[in-house]
Amino acid sequence: MVAERMSLILLFQILHCNPPCRDGALAVLYSLASTPELAWAAAKHGGVVYILELMLPLQEEISMQQRAAAASLLGKLVGQPMHGPRVAITLARFLPDGLVSAIKDGPGEAVVSSLEQTTETPELVWTPAMAASLSAQLATMASDLYQEQMKGRVVDWDVPEQASGQHVMKDEPQVGGIYVRLFLKDPKFPLRNPKRFLEGLLDQYVSSVAATHYEAIATDPELPLLLSAALVSLLRVHPALADHVGYLGYVPKLVAAMAYEGRRETMASGQATSASKAEPSEHDNSAHSEATVQTPQERVRLSCLRVLHQLASSTTCAEAMAATSAGTPQVVPLLMKAIGWQGGSILALETLKRVVGAGNRARDALVAQGLKVGLVEVLLGILDWRVGGRQGLCNQMKWNESEASIGRVLAVEVLHAFATEGAHCARVREVLNSSDVWSAYKDQKHDLFLPSNAQSSAAGIAGLIESSSSRLTYALTAPPPQPSLVRLPSSSPSPPSAPANPSGRHSYQRL
Repeated sequence: MVAERMSLILLFQILHCNPPCRDGALAVLYSLASTPELAWAAAKHGGVVYILELMLPLQEEISMQQRAAAASLLGKLVGQPMHGPRVAITLARFLPDGLVSAIKDGPGEAVVSSLEQTTETPELVWTPAMAASLSAQLATMASDLYQEQMKGRVVDWDVPEQASGQHVMKDEPQVGGIYVRLFLKDPKFPLRNPKRFLEGLLDQYVSSVAATHYEAIATDPELPLLLSAALVSLLRVHPALADHVGYLGYVPKLVAAMAYEGRRETMASGQATSASKAEPSEHDNSAHSEATVQTPQERVRLSCLRVLHQLASSTTCAEAMAATSAGTPQVVPLLMKAIGWQGGSILALETLKRVVGAGNRARDALVAQGLKVGLVEVLLGILDWRVGGRQGLCNQMKWNESEASIGRVLAVEVLHAFATEGAHCARVREVLNSSDVWSAYKDQKHDLFLPSNAQSSAAGIAGLIESSSSRLTYALTAPPPQPSLVRLPSSSPSPPSAPANPSGRHSYQRL
């Protein structure tokens, strides 16, 4: 057994010390690469170092054919069922994940070509300087290993901790082998393993949010925001992955994280209010502008809301949001609170619309939550132009005209969804039918006031209005706020008249 092992090690040593015999040694090694013995020798006794030294030569002239053969040999060793994963782990200590994947996929010529190029993609950052640095490390490492083995004993070799050809980019988090900021620059980049990236993002996002709860732990406050942005972008490009999130059980964790951040923000706001009363500010004129600045807790809770908003498009995740247990927060009351959050109103309304969709088998539980906390009345208050309309609730939410229109449209759609046939539809319809406000809105074609591509966009309405890179194109431009065109109800308590045209397309009542 020891003799066989020494013979295999000798074949690897030929690659380092005997140039005339390299072609023959490579051919023999390639023919044996599918055996567990050779894969073990490559990973455990330094064979990987000798192959990498040949693939990334420092000074010696190595033919492209031999370098490609070395890359093909590594690819076959990685594919060995028993010890191939150990070889891959060893390679990952030297090379970026993108190059390890390229070695797995082959061919060897393509791998060598990649090593010669400057590349910057979400999966791979590689430069000639990185290649030169790794070549120098490999040459030294191979020489030291060869001298140890020449002493006549089998060396159990492991990669030194400081050895790596991977360049650590400043302020560039890497998750699942993907550079997060580079991914956000090009979210449609064809990832080799988007599911692995998704799982890594979820794990690190939940951990990074939890880490912000402890002041003793030094954390980057921007990391949760960066990871959530990557999550949303990934789910928009690969919407089928949302079901996988539901199966992994992350939805309750995200809901709990959002609820916790909301409670933290409430406590922080109370402390800030008490402090401001105790110590009057000398800069009263700037108080309003400072009030609009979001706190770290607000930004984190909004990042949770954005992720839940995107996941709500998945029936699996929507049903997971309805599942509650003792001590866990309910999603509908939480979303109702989020309607009042700065920057969260449209997100919360559209999330409500998505989770109570007809395809959700657990929608009755969500409707029951809404009835319990008075969500129907809150939504009617958003629509009520007499009390909480354009001059009331909208001003409190700091909505602009387009947001106010879209907010009302979404409120109407959520109410329609709540009134859809189900276990609690009778109670919802009873509340709606008794409302003068609802009688004025229920028959109008409110989708005319949405962006023209709102229904087909994976980002949803909230995603469209958050994008500041382009001006929104509306399917029908809302009329200017002219008093003569707005039909206000009389001071009498009688309900306002419905639009003359049943379709409502000519109505000038601004949503």
